[in-house]
Amino acid sequence: MITSMTGFGSATLETDKISLSCQIKSVNGRFLEIRLRMPREYSVLENEIKKIVAASLNRGSVDISIYRTLKGKAGDVEVVPNVSLAKGWIKATQALSLETGIVGNISLDSLVRVPDVIQVCEQTEIPTWEKEAILNVVTQALKGCAGERAREGEEQVKIFTSLLDDLDIFIVSVKKKKKQLDVDLQARLSERLKAISETITIDPHRLAQEVLYLSEKADIAEELARADTHVKAYREALKGKGSMGKKLEFYTQELHREVNTMGAKTQALDVTLDVIEAKTCVERLREQVQNVE
Repeated sequence: MITSMTGFGSATLETDKISLSCQIKSVNGRFLEIRLRMPREYSVLENEIKKIVAASLNRGSVDISIYRTLKGKAGDVEVVPNVSLAKGWIKATQALSLETGIVGNISLDSLVRVPDVIQVCEQTEIPTWEKEAILNVVTQALKGCAGERAREGEEQVKIFTSLLDDLDIFIVSVKKKKKQLDVDLQARLSERLKAISETITIDPHRLAQEVLYLSEKADIAEELARADTHVKAYREALKGKGSMGKKLEFYTQELHREVNTMGAKTQALDVTLDVIEAKTCVERLREQVQNVE
């Protein structure tokens, strides 16, 4: 069953240490393109997250947003004094007092205002429990997105099937008209060539050859047969698994080629109307296939 490239999934995880949420949105894309928005501390997990996504999705433009809130001790940061910097600042201040003769007292309040004397040490490594929580919430959101893409794909199959049914009707209709079209075409060509032969001497055998040649040039039997084959192959591809978008794009292009050629070859009004309807079906197939994985 084919899969759509449009989908959305979200997941949340709450523990006594952390609150995590992940949102994944995917839309049409020629290849698999993954964009991540998450706390900078999680940047070390970027490749691992992308591998998880690539194992589930083959094509599409995928946006992943991860949010976190640390709780209790998990959110604590370590505040430490830079003693060497403080001592250096005191020593420099005392030297300045001796050199200038300005007397002053150094208070703790003024000392802690010196930049970097008091430092906030942030967590530089993600603990194992948090890493597991992140990957878990991403996996859950990805399942939701993949499930929605699958459901969207089922709806697309219905649309594809309906359009292919219309193309089958077109092929059957033109096949029924073809015999009479061939007779009418040969009659018109014969009349035109005979009219020319009244003013120019033409060998009867050569005249028959010209009629046959022009008839074959306008014949659409091969295009009808190929279009019929492509429609059947299209239906089989819709039953396939995995990434079928490229294959469906190919069949759509081939159907477009055959229908266009039929339109260029035939001059019969009723067939031309059929061709117009067929072109409309193929264009709708082209629009739909752009969203197939």
